[in-house]
Amino acid sequence: MAELAEQISKTQLEILAIQEIRWSGTGLIKEQNYTLHYSGHSSKTGEAGTGFILLKKMQNDVIEFEPYNEGLCKLRVKGKCKNITLINVYDPTEEHTEKIKEQFYDNLQYLLVKTPKMI
Repeated sequence: MAELAEQISKTQLEILAIQEIRWSGTGLIKEQNYTLHYSGHSSKTGEAGTGFILLKKMQNDVIEFEPYNEGLCKLRVKGKCKNITLINVYDPTEEHTEKIKEQFYDNLQYLLVKTPKMI
């Protein structure tokens, strides 16, 4: 992650959504130059996972990180005029069943509906 954060710092990006973290559980990793919020599978490693890398200058602007499951997480940050919500999505591939895909889109819809529109 340190190498990725270093590459990000060379751009104008301050937040980066990442997929395929492949870690289990959810968490927060704070390093000197970046913070990583992540959401992985509840019980196994090696597949899926989403998260956000935030450079140091953005760390104090985080309002909330909501890990939903290994394919969805949400980050709210303070904006200059309005707060901003970012949803990171890692959707099921074609090899997954229709039932899994439908559940994924139901979960995504749930996150969208409960996201504040103007706060």
